[in-house]
Amino acid sequence: MNMDTCFATQGELVKLAYDAFGVLPRKGTLRASKEASRDGIDETQKKSIQKQLARLAEEEGGLLSNFGQMIQTLSSILTAYLPSIQIMSAIGDPLDDLLDAYSRLVREEGTYLSKAETLRYFISTKAIPLLVVSLNQSLLKYRITDMELDTPEDTFWYLPTVAEDGSLVMPLEKVMRWVYARCDLSQTQFHYPGKNPRSDNNTLQQNLDNAIKWTRGARLPALPALFKNFEESFGALTHCGREIPKELQASILAALMVARFSSYLAREIADAYDHQYLAEVCQQFREYTLWIADDVNEFKAELAPVIQRQESPELALFVWLNACNHYWAFFDSKLAAVADTLQRCQNACPGAPIRDEVLTALKSKYGLFAVCSLLDRIQRQSAFLTPHGFAELLYQGFDLKDDPATQLGQIDEYAFQVAAYGLDEQLCWIVPWLRGVYHYRKDEFAVAMPHFQAAFENAKYRAGKNQYKLVNQYVEVAAKNGDRRAFKKGIEWAQYLGIKVRWLRDDELTEEKLDYVYYIMQKARYDHQM
Repeated sequence: MNMDTCFATQGELVKLAYDAFGVLPRKGTLRASKEASRDGIDETQKKSIQKQLARLAEEEGGLLSNFGQMIQTLSSILTAYLPSIQIMSAIGDPLDDLLDAYSRLVREEGTYLSKAETLRYFISTKAIPLLVVSLNQSLLKYRITDMELDTPEDTFWYLPTVAEDGSLVMPLEKVMRWVYARCDLSQTQFHYPGKNPRSDNNTLQQNLDNAIKWTRGARLPALPALFKNFEESFGALTHCGREIPKELQASILAALMVARFSSYLAREIADAYDHQYLAEVCQQFREYTLWIADDVNEFKAELAPVIQRQESPELALFVWLNACNHYWAFFDSKLAAVADTLQRCQNACPGAPIRDEVLTALKSKYGLFAVCSLLDRIQRQSAFLTPHGFAELLYQGFDLKDDPATQLGQIDEYAFQVAAYGLDEQLCWIVPWLRGVYHYRKDEFAVAMPHFQAAFENAKYRAGKNQYKLVNQYVEVAAKNGDRRAFKKGIEWAQYLGIKVRWLRDDELTEEKLDYVYYIMQKARYDHQM
């Protein structure tokens, strides 16, 4: 069995974030000093972080604590490159929102799609709508426009340009070429000012050679190498009397970081799927951004005179932040109202399309984003079809599990049906769960354990909220078999899912409390909750 039907793990997602920012790749041995890089991370520390990422991917130790620690480490590294708290927060908040949304999807929805298709589902129906809203929230909340950052004129400079033949112009190339034009210098004179047939500066020549490779898109630089190159170029220009203003330098470095991140993700999407899907993702992002523009402009227009009347910058900031919180709550209420109205229309006339006059009225009342984004998501979700027989067999499996009279022969017949429908991967957690419950009811806990183990592992990134009872049963059977490691692993996963474990509930997870729960579960029976 291929076992590719699942979500990507939390560890894989965090590793993707590290790879996208390019903070870990480094050449050579230990750095001579912390001054060699802004973040001060040497080869030993890099290996330690990579080991922590591997532990998170394998879900060893505390899943939630390791996850939080790796996110905090990434934030600390990036802060060394962009010391502006405003910019870091404006970048960090949307990423946090995306991780939260993905965790919620894993906990609640489950999947019957391949890992690649599950990620496509997340990107198209969850990530893009959320990212557009969250970015606009951050830009307003942290007043990024007030910082007057220099950026390329193209509104969507941070998105790749996808040609019909599949060729790509990555954001990093766009930003680098904008830098040269903005500074009124050629690429050569920017990275190697004063270069001529008699000049001989190996550092600047290497910087120029690397910059040429990066603009050609042959490879993406690590973030330390990218920043080091441009900072050395700034220094060389100053030495030659062509100093770039500090404010512009800060804008350039911020744009480079964003471009490096988005270029990596664009390449990953194109490689995992194809350039047509990458173009579709970019078009979806642009459309959602244009739809939400009316909402954002309305907020700015209404609040501008209010802010002008404030007596101090501190009071103005307080009013602004308070207004942001209220506005986005109002924005969410508009989304909910549109969803409720469309649902009532569908209930009244099942299968019938929503009338144009209804949609026009909703757009007028609630705005383009609330209506158009919902219709777009509904259409995209409909493209992910449920496999034939999946729902029927899923509920049949639950019926068998809940029936104390279920026999092994019935479970074997059910397993045969699952295989006949080609759903071994999609329902790979149901059959071992059934066998585990059967042996549990016969007090055969040692025999039940490997079945519960298989069901638990297979359900983790597949079953969503359908695994709630399974996790509790796995924890209990692990205790009955004296398997402390499996017992703790089950509780850690339960905490991640937000599942209340019997006898633990919301109590603090101390060793004493774990000992108590472990002891109780060794003795107690819960046949009625199978």
